[in-house]
Amino acid sequence: MSDTDVLIAGAGPTGLVLAFWLQRLGVRVRIVDKVAEPGTTSRALVLHARTMELYRQIGIAEGVVGQGLRFAAVNLWVRGSKRARIALGDIGAGVSAYPYVLIFPQDQHERFLIERLRENGVRIDRPTEVVSFEERGDRVAVKLKHSNGSDETCEAAFLAGCDGARSVVRESLHAGSICSTSPTWKRPVR
Repeated sequence: MSDTDVLIAGAGPTGLVLAFWLQRLGVRVRIVDKVAEPGTTSRALVLHARTMELYRQIGIAEGVVGQGLRFAAVNLWVRGSKRARIALGDIGAGVSAYPYVLIFPQDQHERFLIERLRENGVRIDRPTEVVSFEERGDRVAVKLKHSNGSDETCEAAFLAGCDGARSVVRESLHAGSICSTSPTWKRPVR
């Protein structure tokens, strides 16, 4: 049986940043993810000011800014005709040290975070998935399944469910989904 302070299920941006934050506070973390490799495509492109302010606190903001692209504006086109331009280059001027929207594709973002964690001695166990868990006093026993078919029980003070839209952790707690994946656009653009 392995032991850690916090077991993080999921190595997407949320789980990786949580690991980074906790590790900086001296908390022992372990990350498991059911997929063999980080993503190679992006499901998210943009980082906003509040994210960058958090990143400054954990010492990675400048590295992220250096790899990202400041987003100046959005041009809206309808049927070949430009309808609007929304300036975003200084959207948070006077409010944040990062008053802009930063483009940093999720796959690149994840690789950046993984490398910074690796430099700090944090590794990700892949492919390893959370199968089940149960409370044991002030600890939680988490059953893990490795790609070779072997099982492991990891005991932790906390289990963080950062395992995405189909979270095994949230599902096991009957917590439901944190967001809707259905379209919200109600009428066609004319």
